[in-house]
Amino acid sequence: MHAWTQAAADLGIRVVAPFSLATETGEEVLFEAHILDFGGPKGIVVSNKDGDPRGVRRANGFYWSDLYPDYRKYDRQLFIDTLSDWRWFGEKGKEPSWYTGKPWS
Repeated sequence: MHAWTQAAADLGIRVVAPFSLATETGEEVLFEAHILDFGGPKGIVVSNKDGDPRGVRRANGFYWSDLYPDYRKYDRQLFIDTLSDWRWFGEKGKEPSWYTGKPWS
């Protein structure tokens, strides 16, 4: 099972995986996942691959992150720490019970 799909089921978060965005020319670019409610007002789009050389995530107003291969396997604490670092942007007062808002540094 896809790690971000597992995270969605276990942590009660909204995830679309895989996720695609269109470039200005209409070309579809596939990403690992779109995690809603975290990272920015439109959510965060993550990639485990070669990043986003065309800048389509930024051009579409998404916060973005290129993740290490560790994120291909679901590790509950790693994902909680990462999501907390990215910060909650969902509805105020609707944060998951595990959410700390604690940054990495």
